[in-house]
Amino acid sequence: MYSRFWWLIVILLTGSVAMAQDNTNITGKWYGTFKLYYGDKYRMIIDLQKDGAGYKGTLQLPEMSDNDYFELETVVYRKDTLLLRIDALRFSFTGVWDPAVNQFRGITGFVDDQSHSDLGRKEITAAEMYKRPQEPRPPFPYYTEQVKFNNVKDSVTLAGTFTRPAAQGKYPVVLMLSGSGPQDRNEEIAGHKLFLVLADYFARNGIASLRYDDRGFAGSTGDFDTSDIYDFSHDALTALKYLKTRKDVDPARIGLLGHSEGAVVAQITAANNPAVAFVISMAGVGVSGRELIDQQSAAKGKMAGKSDSLILADQLRMKPYWDLLASDSDIAAITPKAQEILRNIYRNSSEDVKKGQTEDELVRASVMRPETISLLRYKPLTYLKQIKCPFMAINGTADIQVDATANLKEIERALNENGNLLTTIRKFDGLNHLFQRCKTCEVNEYGELEQTIDPLVPAFMAHWILQLPPSEDR
Repeated sequence: MYSRFWWLIVILLTGSVAMAQDNTNITGKWYGTFKLYYGDKYRMIIDLQKDGAGYKGTLQLPEMSDNDYFELETVVYRKDTLLLRIDALRFSFTGVWDPAVNQFRGITGFVDDQSHSDLGRKEITAAEMYKRPQEPRPPFPYYTEQVKFNNVKDSVTLAGTFTRPAAQGKYPVVLMLSGSGPQDRNEEIAGHKLFLVLADYFARNGIASLRYDDRGFAGSTGDFDTSDIYDFSHDALTALKYLKTRKDVDPARIGLLGHSEGAVVAQITAANNPAVAFVISMAGVGVSGRELIDQQSAAKGKMAGKSDSLILADQLRMKPYWDLLASDSDIAAITPKAQEILRNIYRNSSEDVKKGQTEDELVRASVMRPETISLLRYKPLTYLKQIKCPFMAINGTADIQVDATANLKEIERALNENGNLLTTIRKFDGLNHLFQRCKTCEVNEYGELEQTIDPLVPAFMAHWILQLPPSEDR
């Protein structure tokens, strides 16, 4: 992406230098936003000053670093085209002046992502970046408590929020487990605070909840980068033990709600565990991690307009690489071979592919954390067949990360074949991986949608929880 971007810049800047002229005063502050993978928005503040015949300036990224200023290594302004660059951050911006709106309209590159961006004179506040009408605002008609509990086994302290209805009593409680990557207790993605919205809905409808920051992130201690899904299950077990100590929790009605990777952690935690009264799997998997890779590549290929034969060819080309990583071999031992497979794939790729990324960039980007490797090697059947409590599995039909039909079918089959008939399987038409009603349904649309979750989903889950019979009656 980075190389292609600069190739386009060369085209933009070609022409008669003698005709180049400044058509606007660009000194002073400029404000804009750019997006990353999931549609997360980040503000950028550019401050430009004259420097002889040219310009110099600084970049500020408020969401990434409150007070740090980064010196712009390159500032070029020619023929209404503005070019900014900081190689150390892998940051770049190119834009063309649009007098109709008094802004530079262009593209921002950051690390491996690119997005359309405008630079204007109007300051942008954090509150203006997103519209999130479902996000609850105080005062809240329920009880909320900030809590901490210790995973003694791994020497980790987890910080979270316990929420319940205002009246004293013993409530059913949902322990929320977040998706992949370091997540805060709200599972905030692209400005959407899914777990906060769910906690609010549950508390208003007679259900308590506990959500917590992932280890090594926000208020929790530990090291996320060296942890895998089984370590995250240890954290969940610690949270379960903590909930059993609370007088406002019904110990016979403590359940797990896992989203995406969190649904995998819920499967592991609930296996042969009588302390778990129920499980809700949101966008969870029923196929192996290796098979999920092929499902995801097929979904992305179809969205890109590829034929079935081209999709299959892509999968076959990558098969040796993924098969090797998904094996039981020591990851350190097989990494050199895996990287060599990638290099051969790159060398035999089309020139269009090579324009977007260098060979070394591809290899560097392939480095995986223990979390990712453990997901790739995960086999749901091992754990699903050990779960005997009521189990709800819900997926969206427009989810391109976890195919609803294939995964729900395997979840139901694994549970039922091993004697668990207390299953509820539901596909929600037109919802994506975050259970938003989507338009393009691509991953980078998450942040563009105002809806955090389709209201039908929390209503469906709350009704199911409240109608479950007490564990002693099952």
